[in-house]
Amino acid sequence: MKLVFAEMARQRMTYDSLEERSGVRRATTKAWRRKNRPGLESLEAALATLGFGFCPVPSLEALPAELAGELTALALTLRLNIPQTWAALIDIGVAQKLLSMRAIERAAVLVEHDARRLRHDNDNTPQQRADESTASAT
Repeated sequence: MKLVFAEMARQRMTYDSLEERSGVRRATTKAWRRKNRPGLESLEAALATLGFGFCPVPSLEALPAELAGELTALALTLRLNIPQTWAALIDIGVAQKLLSMRAIERAAVLVEHDARRLRHDNDNTPQQRADESTASAT
């Protein structure tokens, strides 16, 4: 949660603005400071609004020693931290998969991949109703 609050301050984003963009209620976000822990959907929505994705990765201690060593060496070579290295590996895996697919299949995978990285959807997000959008178009 420190990241959410630090980014809100850095980007000068108010609780109201975060609520409007993410769909996470202002009171809920404020409660994260002292009382409550966020649910996964709320955390993902808040992070996405701030320009971040949520990607859980295993700690180095949870990995076999050989793999942890290789991952650390790769992170040092790339000058990235471990979560950034995992994200780069995921991107590389997606790119390799795309190379072996037909154009239509590639487009579908890219759309899904982008949606996961930049997910802004949340059940609480205000949606414009179809009849409103038709009225505003005329």
